Amino acid sequence: MFTAPALERLLIAYARRFPVRKGKLRVIDRFWRAAAGDQGVARVAKLRYGDLKVPCDLTEMLQRQFYFFGTYFLEEQILNCWIDAAKDAEIIFDVGANFGIYSLAAIAMQPKAIVHAFEPTPEIANKLRQTVKLNDLDNLIVHEVAVASHAGEAILRRYRGELGINEGMNYICSGTRKPGDECVQTICLDEFCNEAKISKIDLLKIDVQGQEHAVLHGAKDLIRCDRLKTIYMELNWVGELGLICPATECIKLLAEAGYRFASPADCGLWRESGTWLQGLSEIIAHNPNAAP
Repeated sequence: MFTAPALERLLIAYARRFPVRKGKLRVIDRFWRAAAGDQGVARVAKLRYGDLKVPCDLTEMLQRQFYFFGTYFLEEQILNCWIDAAKDAEIIFDVGANFGIYSLAAIAMQPKAIVHAFEPTPEIANKLRQTVKLNDLDNLIVHEVAVASHAGEAILRRYRGELGINEGMNYICSGTRKPGDECVQTICLDEFCNEAKISKIDLLKIDVQGQEHAVLHGAKDLIRCDRLKTIYMELNWVGELGLICPATECIKLLAEAGYRFASPADCGLWRESGTWLQGLSEIIAHNPNAAP
């Protein structure tokens, strides 16, 4: 019979070293409580990326994956592509940073890069600031704002997914503010870069729960002037008549600006936009004419 600390060490070793992926997450979710024992649920994860550390709450799905796997297990494939792209990047933007796994992975690969992480949810942004302090990362700058098509305010909606277990799916929306609504500041990338005197973005991640097209609309000058090189982005497809499809809007805007596309499964295999993109949940867009 394992003691709780021994079981915890065993689960970490299994999550990080056992070569078969299938069923891993179910095993961790099944046994983590027994492994935590009476030691509480607060931990500090040591990531695979440069041994950077992240404060974690094991009751939360994303943070539990950071602790046991040292990464976001469900997005490991796209993270591997992202890390490769970060090797030559100087300025990196993480829009919808959440707990900062993409920001941290990029810095581990390219310690000289300046990374701007944008996260509007107050407690999540605060936890990311704790991570910055814990690792003494002067080049990871946390902005507690939402990125949208224009500067102003938006309503923050808290959402944990259909099963109520994903702490990383909060989103913003427009509309008339009602009593009790939680509002957050919004910025757009064009104005932000002008004010901060940032001449280009080498690498941009956008994960904002269906508002990706708004982020791109707020970066039209950067895109038009070839100052935004590579974009990692979620695609949110809407098939209902009368509704704007965020994925279609994003692809159209970027394709018209000369971007080429790849899936995370085929990093670097750049292709023109087309029907092959339909249904993909993540894409990579690259501007071959972007400023070096």
